[in-house]
Amino acid sequence: MGESLWQFLKQALSKLGRVELTARRAVEGTLTGRHKSPFRGFSVEFAEHRPYFPGDDLRYLDWKALAKLDKLFVRQFEQETNMRCYLLVDASGSMGYGSANGNKFDYAARLAALLAYLVLRQGDAIGLAVFSDRLKKFVPARRSSSHLQVILEALEQVIPEGRTHLRRVTEELSALLKRRSLLVMISDLLDEDEALSKALHYLQRRGHDVLVLHILDPDELQFSFSLPSTFMDMEEAFRLMADPEVLRSAYRKRVERFLKDCRQICGQAGAHYFRLTTETDAATALGLYLAWRSQRGSRFNGFQLGTSAG
Repeated sequence: MGESLWQFLKQALSKLGRVELTARRAVEGTLTGRHKSPFRGFSVEFAEHRPYFPGDDLRYLDWKALAKLDKLFVRQFEQETNMRCYLLVDASGSMGYGSANGNKFDYAARLAALLAYLVLRQGDAIGLAVFSDRLKKFVPARRSSSHLQVILEALEQVIPEGRTHLRRVTEELSALLKRRSLLVMISDLLDEDEALSKALHYLQRRGHDVLVLHILDPDELQFSFSLPSTFMDMEEAFRLMADPEVLRSAYRKRVERFLKDCRQICGQAGAHYFRLTTETDAATALGLYLAWRSQRGSRFNGFQLGTSAG
C-alpha cells in the first residue's frame, strides 16, 4: 500500500468533507440503534458514555456531564449493545490483483478504514476479521477512539494470499461473535459455487445483519486485454495462454451471470448487496452508497457503481 491508511483518511476527510458529512448522517440515520437491548432501568450495570444523538431516550442523559462539559452524553449499560459492527475483509490471493487504480485489497482496506472511522464517530463498536481460507486476523469490537489505530495497523500488515473459503471462515467467525452484529463483508466473492449462499444463510440463522461490498477491478468486468497473454489464477497458480479477442464474448457473458448470481444470492439470504469497482474513489463510493441507502431505508437488495460488464 503506497500511502498509509492514516494518510488516506486525512486526505479523504479533508478533500471530501461533504461526502463525509453525508455518509455520517446516513450511518447515524440507518444503522444507529439496530440492536437495542430489551433490558432497561437499574437491572443492568453502567458501562460507559457515548455522545447523544437525536432520538435517544432522555432518561439516560448524564446531566452532571452536561453541567461540567456543556455537552450531551448518554449513559450506556453493559446489556445495551447499541450496534457492533465487524468488517470482514477478504485477503485471498485474488484480492491482490490490480490495474491502473491499485489492487483490490488496498481498495478494500480503504473502505474498511472509512467505515471504522464512521462507526466510531457515531459512538458504536467496530471490529475486524481478515480472511482467506481461514481467519487471518481477528480484532474484537471496541468503542474507544483509540481503537481506530488498532484496526488500521492490522489492515496494513496484511498481504493478500491463499484461496477463499467463505463457509469455513463464517463458521470460525461465528464462534467468536458473542452478540448479534452488523457484518460488512468486503470481497471479490471469488469462491466455489454456492459458497456465498451457504455462508450468508449460516450468518443469517445466527441473527446477524450482513452487508456485502462486492469489489472488482475494471479489467475483470471488461476483459479489455488485446494481445495474446498468459493468465494466472492468483489463488491456485494455474496458468492459461489465450487470445483475449477469442475469449472476450464468452468471458463477459460468464461475468454477467456471476454478478447476477451474487446479487440474487444476497437477496435470498436477506443480505444487502453493493457492487463497485476500484476506478471509483473509495470515499466517494462509500458516501454515495450511504446517502442512497439513507434515502431508501432498508428496502433494497442490490446497487452498483462503476464499470458494468458487457
